[in-house]
Amino acid sequence: MTERIVVAGGGPVGLAFAGAASGFDVTVIEASPSRVPPVEGFDLRVFAVSPGTRDFLRELGAWAELDEERIAPVKRMEIFGDDGARLAFAAPSGGQLASIVEAGRLTAALEKSVARRGNVRVLRSTPASSFGAGAGGAWAELANGERVEGDLLVGADGPDSPVRTALGMAVDERPYGETAVVAHFETEHDAQGLARQWFLPEGVLAWLPLPGSRISIVWSAPAAVADALSALEPQALAARVRDAGGACLGDLRLASGVARFPLRWIRVPQPVARGVALIGDAAHAVHPLAGQGVNLGFQDAKALARVLAERSRLERAGDLAVLRRYARARSEDVGAMQLVTHGLDRLFAAERPGVAALRGAGLRMVERASWAKRLLATRAMR
Repeated sequence: MTERIVVAGGGPVGLAFAGAASGFDVTVIEASPSRVPPVEGFDLRVFAVSPGTRDFLRELGAWAELDEERIAPVKRMEIFGDDGARLAFAAPSGGQLASIVEAGRLTAALEKSVARRGNVRVLRSTPASSFGAGAGGAWAELANGERVEGDLLVGADGPDSPVRTALGMAVDERPYGETAVVAHFETEHDAQGLARQWFLPEGVLAWLPLPGSRISIVWSAPAAVADALSALEPQALAARVRDAGGACLGDLRLASGVARFPLRWIRVPQPVARGVALIGDAAHAVHPLAGQGVNLGFQDAKALARVLAERSRLERAGDLAVLRRYARARSEDVGAMQLVTHGLDRLFAAERPGVAALRGAGLRMVERASWAKRLLATRAMR
């Protein structure tokens, strides 16, 4: 008898896991309806997809569903710190550090790819009212009264995970006191595949290339600064972003709405229990300064699917021993990324005497060390 998996969350990570979980009957539950990406313009939310994640999406058949003309390659990265300190690195052998992909179009591509698989059912516009999991199996009670049962419940339902809450899974959550301000701009000069990031007194500002002469920005700023940025008129906001980046791409023009979301650090010490596993933002959240949050989630999906495929014939998908293998497989990678991103954010937010000089010296030291830059590029591409 084929085992069943219930996935709570029909975003990119949940859909990727559903597509990778071959050999199971999978039901994906998602409260929101399908979103049709805009014909004109770009999705406001974009992902910096690593080459490793891109390869995973290719295996699932999702990458082929994307329009290559709407994907921007990131070939180089420049980081600017205190007192003119600068660090620059590139992908080895002319490759790519990342691909900038629209979130809505990636979700649609994944949904198309899983629709071709006879073992996956996606229930959209279907909120769940409760969840349960244990040694005997797992279930989700839907708002319409339907009960979906399985051998394993996978929580891919975001940082406020209802699955995590319903099952009483402990979580360590700490607000950064920062808000990310997101917008797109038309630029006077093309970014030419170069992503830039500035560590400023007013937060961390990232410019990501989009197709054509456009960029997407994420300004992770103290809440008061984010409030002020969001209140600016379009022309004033464009000037503020231009000046913060030294006008390196010339004049800017706001080409989208402006979104904002509070930043927080989330760690779930035990992302598994009998009959349940958490993946993506339900299991961890990192500061966006490294652009690696969604990549960690995709690697969760890939690792969980692999562990389930490699279990012995005597083991069930929901067995705790099986799920703990997944948790161990992801512990080091997730922990290292959280340590680095959290540490960098705290370091550059510090205003104690001598800290600025230390930060600048650190960037200059890495800039002079070719092996360190190769390591950074390799880590970003995983």
